[in-house]
Amino acid sequence: MKLFNYKNIDKEKFFLSKPYPNIELNNLWNNNLLEKCFSEIVNFKNWDGEKNFFAAKKRLYSSRRDLFPENVGKAFDIFCSQKFINWLESFTNEKELVADDNLTIGGISSVGKGGFLKIHCDPNWNPKLKLYLRIVIIVYLNKNWKDDWGGHLELWDEEMNNCKKKIKPDFNKMFIFSNNGKNYHGHPDPLIIPENIRRNNLLMYYYSPHNNSNKENDRTNTSELSEYKQRNIGEFGLGYYLSKILRKLKK
Repeated sequence: MKLFNYKNIDKEKFFLSKPYPNIELNNLWNNNLLEKCFSEIVNFKNWDGEKNFFAAKKRLYSSRRDLFPENVGKAFDIFCSQKFINWLESFTNEKELVADDNLTIGGISSVGKGGFLKIHCDPNWNPKLKLYLRIVIIVYLNKNWKDDWGGHLELWDEEMNNCKKKIKPDFNKMFIFSNNGKNYHGHPDPLIIPENIRRNNLLMYYYSPHNNSNKENDRTNTSELSEYKQRNIGEFGLGYYLSKILRKLKK
């Protein structure tokens, strides 16, 4: 059974996409595999935790690849294979890509009713791998997702003035985008979904020894993995400002 279709991808479609190189690819994964992944995540019990802070709510996550169910594990085996890495390099022009096979920040996630992930920029530097982030991949597992539920991935320009693209989290949709130090993205509004529905996806990161960031980014602490941005003043709430004050007082 063929689990992934390594089709040729037009480089221009990736590089000419705004606001930073990205591409939306549909139905490259075996449907049966992703259906099984979805079922396994629905029944998964070994979550690392649930994110609930100013920038993320009701987001279950796990990076424990050793605890992943069978078919989720198969998907990540493909992500980490040299064949998949070669395919990525063929249209992203990246060199010496390294899969984060220990999932220092990737893995599986499941967001419930009212959950969100605010607009943010991924870290340029991974202190555990001592490599620079180059490519991010999200594979969505959600069948019959309704537009009015929200949960679309939003891509914002670096000035945080406009949302340039929205990606609906549909089943067997893979979204691939580059890191340039200002790849602002997220699904910032609370999900309006039934209690028995969750927004499920696979998340994978790729690194390299080459730093192509367009800004200085020397964050090296694991507690500073992302740079969150408000779409408007006050979006993050009082807790955000109090935490900033406390951090400054501790310095």
